[in-house]
Amino acid sequence: MNYWEFKHSIKEKKFSPVYLFTGEEKFLMEEALEELKKARFKNANYVAFFADEISWDNLVPYLESPSLLGDQLIVIRHAQELKDQNMPKKLDLLFKRLTNTCIVFMANAEEEKAKRMSYAKYIPPEGLVEFTKFRADALRRWIKEKFQEKGKSIDEESIYFLSINYADKIGILMQEIEKICAFVGERNEVTIEDLKKVLATQEVAFYTFLDALLRRDFLIAFSGIDALWSEGVYPQVILEIVIKQIRQLLRINALLKDGYSSDEIKEKLGLHPFVVKKSIEALTKYTAAELMEIYFLLRQVDMDYKTTSKDQRILIEKVILKLGRKVS
Repeated sequence: MNYWEFKHSIKEKKFSPVYLFTGEEKFLMEEALEELKKARFKNANYVAFFADEISWDNLVPYLESPSLLGDQLIVIRHAQELKDQNMPKKLDLLFKRLTNTCIVFMANAEEEKAKRMSYAKYIPPEGLVEFTKFRADALRRWIKEKFQEKGKSIDEESIYFLSINYADKIGILMQEIEKICAFVGERNEVTIEDLKKVLATQEVAFYTFLDALLRRDFLIAFSGIDALWSEGVYPQVILEIVIKQIRQLLRINALLKDGYSSDEIKEKLGLHPFVVKKSIEALTKYTAAELMEIYFLLRQVDMDYKTTSKDQRILIEKVILKLGRKVS
């Protein structure tokens, strides 16, 4: 099943008890997960795991017994890391018996294909979803649909312009679509002239990433990381960006508590007024305790970068997920 078939199945309310998401387009994968939540598991109990931190022993209770608290959605990220050890012998039967529980395995990278995961053979065909990179025509269709969802029409020249400039940056493309729609306001039509006035340069990747951190939007932050990665930015540089952003929020928060105004903070820290404004808005989404915990977590990741052989991409993604939810 591809992206479009998955969307159609969700629209028709044809759900699988278990899914395996694979492919290169992480943004589409995360978008699909959000659509599944909204359509079937809006008020469900949500549990997420990283596969390298668990075994089948952690999953079996969810497979063997229905939830007493209503529907539940179980998500396993980096699912290719889930080992075969202690995998239930009758896994296919356990999957078929799921009633109010849905399991989503997410293996989101080019090399993480379903054939490399032995449990994939037990997942029904309607649960196997591959998020490959869009071909040119599919990308243009996606762009057109996104504008339609926002009540806008866009001409073919504009669609073509977006498709050739953002073919490998679909998460950033979604951010640009949001900006374009905000720019045109109540006007229904989007033209090539609107795009020329709104669209940014390659620095949009850094802006997208930093803006997402401030808004605590881990989905867009993931897209920013993907773009930075594709541009060859070193993991250590990305980590330093995050550390700098959190440290800046801590400093601004401390100054606000000391009674400083936004203008005084701007002068004291040498920041642009727009940056101060966005940071103060961001502080409504974080508590001081959360910021401190995230900061120390970042320092630990920095230590792991330098002293261990752990996958650096997984380490930074775990931090971004932490930013995307209330710290526990």
